[in-house]
Amino acid sequence: MNKIKRKLFSMEAILDSRTINDQLYFLVKWAGYPISQSTWEKADKVPADSNMISEYKMSVQMLGKTFYFDPLDQPPQIEDFVEVPPQKSELSTFNTKLSEFQHQINNLRDDVRFILQSQLRLVKELKMSKNVLHHYDLQRSPASQDKQQSIQSDIMQQYQQSALINYDGSFEQGDKVEKIGRAVQIKKNKNKMYYILWKRRSNGQIPKNSWVESEKMMENDPVKVCQYLWNKLY
Repeated sequence: MNKIKRKLFSMEAILDSRTINDQLYFLVKWAGYPISQSTWEKADKVPADSNMISEYKMSVQMLGKTFYFDPLDQPPQIEDFVEVPPQKSELSTFNTKLSEFQHQINNLRDDVRFILQSQLRLVKELKMSKNVLHHYDLQRSPASQDKQQSIQSDIMQQYQQSALINYDGSFEQGDKVEKIGRAVQIKKNKNKMYYILWKRRSNGQIPKNSWVESEKMMENDPVKVCQYLWNKLY
């Protein structure tokens, strides 16, 4: 059906629609011709004063997208009229998702390594503090003992501050969520984890970022979870 002849024909109904490269197309059935001779036309080719578009939407709403299906009278494919961009294969999509998941696992592994290194550093600092205290003679004069106790207090205070600085943030410590960095789902147990960036504490210290289970996040700060999911969707 070429363009010259098509001017003599009238549109009977719209059977389907597709959007290709931001252009809406309608599958048009022509009066007096079977479905197999329908054509895909741009949306602006359909007369604006006709009821075909509204009738098509009502048919889809009430009967579904295949309301016109006839096994003996099949319509042409849109690829016969329009150049359709190739879609990613399922394998390509799977490989992309797998690569993203492996990247998240590597980030998680780096976080765990950092936590272990911080704990080892704390253990070393504690041992050094004990060695320093061991070298003070507790049997000296009262003045010396007072001075030693002052030194002990300073050392323990420095250690406690160091421990607080390197301590993971948590709801149990009264910490507040600044924002959610990312989320992963553990493949083994299907648990979802959120990577949390904590707010600065009242004493000026910033808790170290940490992973928190989804259930605990929903119990303590569901608003931040909703904001994170909303930003991911939109």
